[in-house]
Amino acid sequence: MNGFLWLGAISTTLLVVAFVIDGLDDALDAFDLGPGWLSLPVITAFFGAFGFVTGATIDSIGPVAAVAGVVAGVAFGFCAVRLSRAFMDMPTDPTETEADLLASFGRIITPPSGDRFGEVLLARPAGPVKVACLADEALAAGTDVVVVDVTSSTLVTVTEFDHGTGSLPP
Repeated sequence: MNGFLWLGAISTTLLVVAFVIDGLDDALDAFDLGPGWLSLPVITAFFGAFGFVTGATIDSIGPVAAVAGVVAGVAFGFCAVRLSRAFMDMPTDPTETEADLLASFGRIITPPSGDRFGEVLLARPAGPVKVACLADEALAAGTDVVVVDVTSSTLVTVTEFDHGTGSLPP
């Protein structure tokens, strides 16, 4: 295996490490040299493509393989810039707040009692959320409820939902 292939393998390994570790704790930010086209993923994509293409073609086309490697490196670097910009500018849903839990529908998982909290599984747009709950009346497991007060993001007050009228009990 020639040195160019080793350059490609090491750069690809560093690219994978950058995605895994840097995504967790920003440990590799020292390697980001400024604008997006000088970030660690772009540099490693360039050197990975350069190393693999040059190493694979050096025996057949000689020194011209370096030109082919540079072209491949620039192409992969450009794709890395475009992908990273697309991920950074990706629109996302707004983060839910405590107030968003108010009037949520759910089902009792663990019945609340006077001396302890219960658990309720709330139906939320992002997916089901299980939180602690309080209730003024006794509620059995499986009872459909609606949130009437939010104490915190993990504690709500619920009341039974009346399916017949579609409203809250008096």
